[in-house]
Amino acid sequence: MVILIRVDDRLLHGQIICSWVPFIKADSLVVASDEAASDSLVSEIISACGCSELSVRVKSVADTVAYLNGGGASERVMLVVGELRDAMRLYELGMKFSSINLGNIHHEDDGRAITPSIIVNGEDEAVLRRLRDLGVSIEIRDIPKNESKEYVP
Repeated sequence: MVILIRVDDRLLHGQIICSWVPFIKADSLVVASDEAASDSLVSEIISACGCSELSVRVKSVADTVAYLNGGGASERVMLVVGELRDAMRLYELGMKFSSINLGNIHHEDDGRAITPSIIVNGEDEAVLRRLRDLGVSIEIRDIPKNESKEYVP
């Protein structure tokens, strides 16, 4: 069961492992990234962050949908994507979700700063509007102890 979907361009790092995983009591972490899944070294490094209490998997976006919709995960899953367009692809491929967490998005050259850790470009804004139109709640929060903010276009 997917407990949290997070957009984080850094994929897997301390905020996720040390803050989010214990907060949501995740047993499994899935990184959905075509780029990471196609690079065996990156995939191996990310997967090595797992331990006996937390399984870590790296899958392409399409494989993630098949895995999670096919009942492949009976654990409490935290799902991480690196880009908003990947979150939209998950949804379009049949993985419907009602909320999403924005953690780190950095498009500094052509972006609009929403928070210091969320800088979105035009493509991101379009995806966010589409997700809102689909009824998805969009939360901005880097770590659980910080105040949650609702995305406002």
